[in-house]
Amino acid sequence: MPRISKKNAPAWEASAVESSGDDVTIAIVGGGIAGLVLALSLHKNIGVVPTVYEQSKTFTDGVGGAIGMYPNGLRVIRDISPDLLATIRSAGYPYLYRRWYRHDGTQVVSAKECVLVPSGSDEDELAPIGIRRWKLQRALCDACEAAGIPIHFAKRVESVHETCQIGTRLIFSDGSKINARLVFGADGVKSKVRDSVMHGPGKTEPEYTGVTCLMGSSSVPRPNRGICFPSSVTTKCHMCTYPTGPNETIFQIYFPTEVENPESWGTLSSGQEKREVTELANQLEADGWAAQFVEPLRKATPGSIVRVGLRSRDPLTKWFNLAEKEGKVCGAIVLLGDAAHPPVPYIGQGAMMAIEDAGTIAFLLKKLCVDSNSGNFSMTNFRKAMTAYERLRIPRTGNVLGKSKVLGKTQQDRANGSWYNYFREWSIWIQVKLYGTLPIMKPGAMYSYRDDVTKCLAAGE
Repeated sequence: MPRISKKNAPAWEASAVESSGDDVTIAIVGGGIAGLVLALSLHKNIGVVPTVYEQSKTFTDGVGGAIGMYPNGLRVIRDISPDLLATIRSAGYPYLYRRWYRHDGTQVVSAKECVLVPSGSDEDELAPIGIRRWKLQRALCDACEAAGIPIHFAKRVESVHETCQIGTRLIFSDGSKINARLVFGADGVKSKVRDSVMHGPGKTEPEYTGVTCLMGSSSVPRPNRGICFPSSVTTKCHMCTYPTGPNETIFQIYFPTEVENPESWGTLSSGQEKREVTELANQLEADGWAAQFVEPLRKATPGSIVRVGLRSRDPLTKWFNLAEKEGKVCGAIVLLGDAAHPPVPYIGQGAMMAIEDAGTIAFLLKKLCVDSNSGNFSMTNFRKAMTAYERLRIPRTGNVLGKSKVLGKTQQDRANGSWYNYFREWSIWIQVKLYGTLPIMKPGAMYSYRDDVTKCLAAGE
């Protein structure tokens, strides 16, 4: 079992690396975006090499959906490495514009995405992009390999056991186990690590929102640059399309669906995929949808269609748990990303909140837990650091993800009624003309995690 030995351990207090057998200093459970960004951020900020445990058997190129990346998340990446940011930007595609439409192709209004880049920032570096999730994960994985950060696959956590003697013991489904001083739970909505912090699933499970989304990719290029939001009062649904390359469009169609049916969620079979996409394209066409929105469905990339039910809940009120002995922290479990706050996707900030979490953790540890003289990492102020983490991140994620729910509701309300749609179109037009974009987008994108941490510490919080 891989471990960090004393001989090869990074700068760390001797008491924190006492180990026997299969021990690691820092274990990150989950090799998704949150886990990999955290691994890189910890390595950059505190000089410690964490170990990542991922339940998947491997990372596969060419599969999965896509995400939008905004200045607040891109800033974290840049702070890890400007070269990594350049790699990620080259794998994605700039939005340039944000456009609202009627389903028949009539444009309500358009906004320039550069409005979301804070003044004084380099627009070319931080401007929003669309990127396939696998390309982002590949870039992060390659960066971890270059930094010597080990990633172990097929490691699904079965149970988590806290103890003052060894910190935390993780037992995996293959029967293997490790002991870790610090465990970071980046293992998503169905987090096993979360249960150990909250002491059982209880009310931590997200609830179905009543909306189902059909998403996929297509080789059809957008006729106009930008991320687009058409809504239809005829089909009673709304849509989001955005580019991830010059000849690749991602589409997401949201339908109100009262009955939760998890058995139908997931990647569709080839036969089911062709049938459902064809039927939906025919329906949209009959309902008067413009060809620019229907064509991506008709030319969807085989194997790309996924149906998911949207689930959400408010952020947890507790994000970490400590094991202490004689007043000293000897182990800790900390949550981040979807394990702490599963999002709904309407504002494009789900992955960005996870990336912010990772950057905030690493920066707090650098400020509070690294000796300025020796450069050694210490657990002495770990409780203070994680208390600040909760104080910063719980209201931040609650605010931004709450705005996402509001924005999603307005889009669906547009589809549900002609009068509201008329009012909402005028509201969107006026807001864009006054503020350059919808003001609801700005608190998410125009945020600096470093500024927030610095203000918090300066205030002595």
